[in-house]
Amino acid sequence: MPQPREDAGLSVPAARPAGAGAGLVDRYGRRATDMRLSLTDKCNLRCTYCMPAEGLEWLAKQAVMSAEEIVRIVRIGVEQLGVRELRLTGGEPLVRHDLVDIIAELRRNHPDLPISMTTNGVGLARKAAPLKAAGLTRINVSLDSLHEETFTQLTRRPFLDQVLAGVD
Repeated sequence: MPQPREDAGLSVPAARPAGAGAGLVDRYGRRATDMRLSLTDKCNLRCTYCMPAEGLEWLAKQAVMSAEEIVRIVRIGVEQLGVRELRLTGGEPLVRHDLVDIIAELRRNHPDLPISMTTNGVGLARKAAPLKAAGLTRINVSLDSLHEETFTQLTRRPFLDQVLAGVD
């Protein structure tokens, strides 16, 4: 990490406080116990605040973590870094074809770990029951508006009914 020059008049705390112990501790001694893990860059909406109308070029498959890599990263976080909560994000996690399998494996490996997911809710109606059965603890649905016209204008997709079906 870049450091300010000595003559800049800024005081920078030590990289890690003495006696901080293992885990994720920032330079101010705060311990991080939550892991937020992006599963994909892909999304099925084109929100005006997030993406151009024509979309973006997606990452190559080999640039996105595999299910095995995700499971390993979480295991390291839990076993070595003190992670106590996991939030799965994206892009849009629901577009990942192996999402249910990933959550099931995470649950098998970490039976007591709270696993939550942030989603736009498109496709949730089909996957809610399998996600719960796999061990997902909590879902946060990002919903731009309950008004169809506003939702469509913001997301550039007419999917409010699908999101509400998923919430139900």
